[in-house]
Amino acid sequence: MKKIFNSMGFSLVEVIVAVSIAVFSILAVWQTYTFFIKLSFSNPALFQASFLAEEGIEAIKFMRNGSWDSNIAPLSVDSPYSLVFDGNNWQATTTISMIDTRFDRRIYLFDTFRDNFGNISETGTPDSNTRKVKVIVSWQKDAGATSTKEITTYVSNIFQN
Repeated sequence: MKKIFNSMGFSLVEVIVAVSIAVFSILAVWQTYTFFIKLSFSNPALFQASFLAEEGIEAIKFMRNGSWDSNIAPLSVDSPYSLVFDGNNWQATTTISMIDTRFDRRIYLFDTFRDNFGNISETGTPDSNTRKVKVIVSWQKDAGATSTKEITTYVSNIFQN
């Protein structure tokens, strides 16, 4: 008995497999496309938040340069502050305000301690001429989740003013 093969057409199984591969490929491309679109829309906020956090550090340094005793020393530790620029100088205020109606920047100052060797440590002798500064910028993402960007550094009374 001879088997007769018809090489002129496709079987139903081959058509279903081909359509499945095509649909899967289109869905994979679509998912990749939507992922990159969402990523491209979320990155500007992250970049802007990074710049706002860095600006917060620079503003604290600007205030320190103006007068440690007037601008930095009187600020309470562990309290949130916002920064306001009046055209000439930066001022720390407890009135929390939004930046561009989207970003919330909080500045926190913390006491700094030194060990017996003069190194910064978690405990030890208080250093009244150095403060730990933490800047936290937060914003709402499209999905309603809150994102944050945080920078921490130390500022010292290097000008003894």
